[in-house]
Amino acid sequence: MCGEEFRLRNFKFWHPFQRDFSESRWLSLPVFVTYRVIVTAYNLGWLFYNMYLFGAKLFIYLTNWTFLILNIYFVYATTLSCIALYKDVKKQNEAVPKASGKDGPDEYIEIGTGDDSISTDIHEVDNLRLHHKTFWVIYVISGTAGLWITAGYWTILFENDTVDANNITKHALNSVFMVIDTFLSSIPIRLFHWVYALLYLVIYILFSVFYWLAGGTNNQGKPYIYSALNYGDFPTTTAILLVVFLLVVLPILHLIYFGLTKLRDYFYKKYKSQ
Repeated sequence: MCGEEFRLRNFKFWHPFQRDFSESRWLSLPVFVTYRVIVTAYNLGWLFYNMYLFGAKLFIYLTNWTFLILNIYFVYATTLSCIALYKDVKKQNEAVPKASGKDGPDEYIEIGTGDDSISTDIHEVDNLRLHHKTFWVIYVISGTAGLWITAGYWTILFENDTVDANNITKHALNSVFMVIDTFLSSIPIRLFHWVYALLYLVIYILFSVFYWLAGGTNNQGKPYIYSALNYGDFPTTTAILLVVFLLVVLPILHLIYFGLTKLRDYFYKKYKSQ
């Protein structure tokens, strides 16, 4: 139920099932691992190419911050899926009956109170470890902030830039990959988690201010990173537009991801019930 999303607890990163961060709703685990390996290799190739091409100044740009995080996400995601596949193969080799596909019991987890009559619904228990929570934070930034960058680049920042494979990969395919991975995977989304993407973007804006104050220049030697963030000539309309993009557009884009997961889960339940 969507109403359950509006609990303060949902600002935190908690979830009952660890396997939702490594398995696919639709694909077998071996196929899912293969897909993630291919996407990871593609993005890593472009990341290394950009590092060779632009050097240290590559990472003054928000696009490249987020493209780096995208690569971390897919390396992390592929690793989790590979570990899950390894565990499944190991269980099969040991001839242990396969469990339900989730970590922990399907319905209830006993609470260690000594009273056998007390139990709690599995869906209210946090079974995630630190590395799952870290992975989830990376997902939110890569997904929501990445989509924000795609929207902002093609509507505001794009001028006469060369539209080549590198540009398309970092400003369009970044979001395509995250949307596809969201729909194929089982990873959940919380409505309130958009604030972590906001925090990430605010950190970058603060970095751009300090970089400007320190006399930093972009690849063309100009005294700013983006022309839209030229603090030496920063009109009020640009400031207002930035605030709108942060406080209106960003949560809307996160809501799109939330809706996508609800649609994914709806179709999965409908398919499973047939």
